[in-house]
Amino acid sequence: MIAQIKGVIAAATERSVVVELGGVGYEVFVTRELATKMKPGKEVTLYTHFNVREDAQELFGFTESKDLSFYKLLLTVSGVGPRSALNIMDTARPDDIRQAVARDDAASLHRVHGIGKKTAERLVTELKDKVEMATSGGTVTSDDAALVEAITGLGYSLAEARRAVKETSGQGESLSDKIKFALKYLG
Repeated sequence: MIAQIKGVIAAATERSVVVELGGVGYEVFVTRELATKMKPGKEVTLYTHFNVREDAQELFGFTESKDLSFYKLLLTVSGVGPRSALNIMDTARPDDIRQAVARDDAASLHRVHGIGKKTAERLVTELKDKVEMATSGGTVTSDDAALVEAITGLGYSLAEARRAVKETSGQGESLSDKIKFALKYLG
C-alpha cells in the first residue's frame, strides 16, 4: 500500500501528474483542478489511494488527507470505482455532496457529470449514515441522526424530524432531553 508520496513533479497532464521520487516517476491520477496547479519542478506531497486491478496498478492522489478520506468514502458506494469517484470529486465539492445527501437530494447529485440516477440514489442511501453532513445550521452528528430516528419512530415525517432537530440544535444534554425539546417544537 502506498499511502503517501513526496517528490518533485516531473510532468503534469489534464488528469495526472508524474511525481519523481528516488529516480522513479510515479503517475498519480488527480482531479483536474489539482492538475492545473501542479507545475513541473515543484515539490509536492500527495496522500494516495493505491488501486490494484487485474491489468493495472494505479495511484490516486490528493493534497489534503480530508479529500482522500472523502474519496475513500465514495469508494464504499456500490457501483462507484476509483475513476468514477475521482470524476465525482472533479465536478462537485465534498461539502456539496454531503449537503445533497443530508437533504435526500438524489436529483442534484444526478446533475453531477458521471453520476447516473441509480448511482445518485445509492450515494444518498449508502452515505447517509457514514458521513457528518454539513447543513446550513451546522453539522449533523450521530446524536442528531439518532434524534431524527427517534422522532420518525413516533410517527413524524422525515422532513418534520429534520426541521425539529435543526431548530432545537444545542438544546438539551441527553438524547431524551433533546427528544423533549424537539417534540415541544413540533407541538
